[in-house]
Amino acid sequence: MITTDLKNIIKEETNIDLDNEHVKHCRDRENVEARAMYYALLRKYTNMTYLKIGKSVGKNHATVMHAANSLPFWLKQDEGLFNTYSKVTDRFKKLLGYEKTRDRLELNIETILEQNLELKRQYEELLKKYEQINLLD
Repeated sequence: MITTDLKNIIKEETNIDLDNEHVKHCRDRENVEARAMYYALLRKYTNMTYLKIGKSVGKNHATVMHAANSLPFWLKQDEGLFNTYSKVTDRFKKLLGYEKTRDRLELNIETILEQNLELKRQYEELLKKYEQINLLD
């Protein structure tokens, strides 16, 4: 399940277990930030509602919304938190298959560039033929 996978990623990167009862209710900064990362990433990269995210960790939707909306401000103030969030985000996106999507996008861009070059070549050939026809007139 996505929620369990994200909790494991956060646990590996921060050593904070979001399933631990003490952590769920602890107001220490590190725990609050870890929960906020969890909420924000699920909200951004899945179709989970605030209510559903909250239920996965025993919180209400307002708590989830407040923390998820506060996280960007915390990231601007704390470089260490930003670095951790970036690592967690990269791993979560990879888990969700975003890397494959990027690879396909790069492949599509290469194909488009090749097609563009071929069309340009064809255009230049047609332009030469047109100029030759006009010379005959």
